[in-house]
Amino acid sequence: MDTDLSGRTALVTGAGRGNGRAIALALADHGANVVANDLDETVAEETAEEIEDADGNAVAVGADVSDPAAVEAMVERGTEAFDTIDVLVNNAGVGTAGPFLDTDYDDAFELNLDVHLRGSLNCLRATVDGMVEAGYGKVVNITSIHTKNGVGMSPQYDVGKFSLLGLTKSLALELGREGVRVNAVAPGWANTRMVEDFSEAVTEQIQENNPLGRFAEPSEIADAVTFLASPAADYVNGHELRVDGGQVPIDSWRLDDR
Repeated sequence: MDTDLSGRTALVTGAGRGNGRAIALALADHGANVVANDLDETVAEETAEEIEDADGNAVAVGADVSDPAAVEAMVERGTEAFDTIDVLVNNAGVGTAGPFLDTDYDDAFELNLDVHLRGSLNCLRATVDGMVEAGYGKVVNITSIHTKNGVGMSPQYDVGKFSLLGLTKSLALELGREGVRVNAVAPGWANTRMVEDFSEAVTEQIQENNPLGRFAEPSEIADAVTFLASPAADYVNGHELRVDGGQVPIDSWRLDDR
């Protein structure tokens, strides 16, 4: 299976921690130059340094993906370093959630849409023209297990991720003939900061409802992204690859139970 990314450049948003850092490291391990982005430039630099310490090539760029001007500057920095952006991984995300009837829900909806949808759109607008011109590109959007069933008390997060999946499907139809493949990876619960504050009862409930009996490791999410970004997946387009261990929906669980 050809997963060699030598000579390609990948832009990974939200690459400072968790799944994003694992994705950046995995793509670099398979030969890609990496533009490591994070809202917190310090952690983006840590990711880039780890890649370079392993004899890879990386630059770190701190930028808010919901800011179009910041994204344009980020892509310009990446192309100055590596000429092109061949792979885009829209991983930047937020975990803000709460009941729809909460009086402050508007801000939470805006934040989720700003990062998950508008942030991904900003990155796409800044990179896809170059991919189309080159006749080659890979886009991997990070959606969520939520796109299968949703989770109670989390409409803001769910709307952001469902909309990103819809964008994935639509762009795959439009861009496929231009040489650009657009896919998604839908992680289940992974050992990242998102689950650190879960109660023991909720952690046990999630694991009991997973056929594998555990959370995913970020490296396992990264392996799926690497596959879709590589030549091995050149005939995969418009697909959402679920990496959730076969998670069984937990009908009785809502995010307010955490």
